[in-house]
Amino acid sequence: MRITYQHANPRGGKESTLLRFEGLIPDQTVAVLIDAGSGATVDDLLDRSADEYLTAICLTHAHLDHYESLGRVIQDGAPILATPSTTAILEDVLAAGEAYYDITETERVLDRLDACSSWTRLVEGLHVHPVPAGHAPGACGFLFAVRDDDVYRTILATGDFTRRGAAGYPGLPTDLPVDALVLTGATNSSFEATATELVTSITERVLAGAPVLACVSALTGVQIAYWLGHYFDRIDERVPIRLAGHVANVYDRLGYEVPAVESIPVFDDPGQFVENGAIAIAGPEVPVDGSSSRLFEQLRTDANAFVVQVTGGGTDPVTSGRCTTADFVFSNHPTREVVDDVVAAYDPVHAVVVHQRSDGADRFTDRYDSYVWATDDADEYCLFDRGGWTGPPWVSERTVRTVEANTDMTGHLFEDISSSSVPVPTVERTPSVDLTGEGLHLDSLDERFGGREPVADTSPPSPTADDAAASAVDDAAESVVDGADESADEGSPGLADIERRLDAIETRLRADEFEARVIDAHDGVTLLRLDEEIDGVSHGDRLTVSLSPIE
Repeated sequence: MRITYQHANPRGGKESTLLRFEGLIPDQTVAVLIDAGSGATVDDLLDRSADEYLTAICLTHAHLDHYESLGRVIQDGAPILATPSTTAILEDVLAAGEAYYDITETERVLDRLDACSSWTRLVEGLHVHPVPAGHAPGACGFLFAVRDDDVYRTILATGDFTRRGAAGYPGLPTDLPVDALVLTGATNSSFEATATELVTSITERVLAGAPVLACVSALTGVQIAYWLGHYFDRIDERVPIRLAGHVANVYDRLGYEVPAVESIPVFDDPGQFVENGAIAIAGPEVPVDGSSSRLFEQLRTDANAFVVQVTGGGTDPVTSGRCTTADFVFSNHPTREVVDDVVAAYDPVHAVVVHQRSDGADRFTDRYDSYVWATDDADEYCLFDRGGWTGPPWVSERTVRTVEANTDMTGHLFEDISSSSVPVPTVERTPSVDLTGEGLHLDSLDERFGGREPVADTSPPSPTADDAAASAVDDAAESVVDGADESADEGSPGLADIERRLDAIETRLRADEFEARVIDAHDGVTLLRLDEEIDGVSHGDRLTVSLSPIE
């Protein structure tokens, strides 16, 4: 048995890795490609003279930097394995991507696409199982189990991951049997703060009555719609959320039913999305084309409108027009501390760093009690041979002793790798909603928008406004009678005192009055603008309003 790895696009995003397994098939090497990012290739890596063929491609999720080169690397009849969720949306994703990127051989890719949800046999002695990865709806890592005599050696390719959930899909588990880890090293320490600020900005503007447009990629749009729909449901606000075009298609393919979210894949009238106090979500990330451009044109000259552009970074947002614009970089990766915790939990013999180059990869060197591979080239490196797990040729004897003393070098004994005797969580959306577990700071949102969960209260119910008014009348009237009685006892009717107390009753019953102007009234929504400022009133306060026309 011999296991090696090789970067398939070291000059691109370095998210694509070729794993080789020798010794499973006589005189032939089994080669598996994990993801096909920008510039990924296998033609230059496979040695046909040594009978190396592509056995499978494992696609972790439907983001461009992981599927862009699928059409150029597919060969040898290799299946493309992906989760059922990614499989369900890939046709729509590729069709949308063809308009903007160099996507090729779409029909061949879809023909080779194979949904994978449990242990799947690639060849005799080699199985693979997708595992939840957070990061995006339907995203996964892949756990490989290769038989070596009477034990199995395991390799986990995390793909882009987080421990957080993503629109109902769970994050990466840390209780898996892992010998070697192909670790995505991309990190982000500010995702949760950015996500909370994004939801805060949209919620603030839409509850103030503005029409809101969010320009996003499809999977990000689904995730944001999931957050907003469930958060508005939490705080009992009825805000229409309408998904347009590609975002709507992906939402439907994934089978979501989020409160107040409506999907409209095809539309003739952009005006049906634009409404005061409503949210439209469309792609692409900047409104220069597609659905988001059509909707942006409806709002460009509206000074009350709010347009937010949610990008993956490296894209210049559009800022022209009278509407208010904002932009956010949406990069759903774990903090560096979380990466450290994940590696510590797995305690692998090997940690191969991908999706980071140069200094970004080097920062992982000597960080763990594992052999850390932070290479940037396209050379082939051996992880395991007949003598067992092997370290990099450049490590010291001291490092070898440290790794051997602190990691399990023996492999795993499984009775039947294809059965439930090897429990691995599936990549399925959970019915429960955990917005905190997805990274939103609910305490901050609730403090601003009044959405705290009710607390059980055994005290008597608070009086209503009508109760308070009636009580005021009773108290004041009782005070008047008492005062009159006292005056009578003193030999005086006390009429001045009665008049003063009657004035007090009127004052206590009469609420403050302010003039307001109706600025919009349609489809069950009425917006008022006060002509003067109210002291002591802040954003999000709820008021009881009594209306009477001014003659």
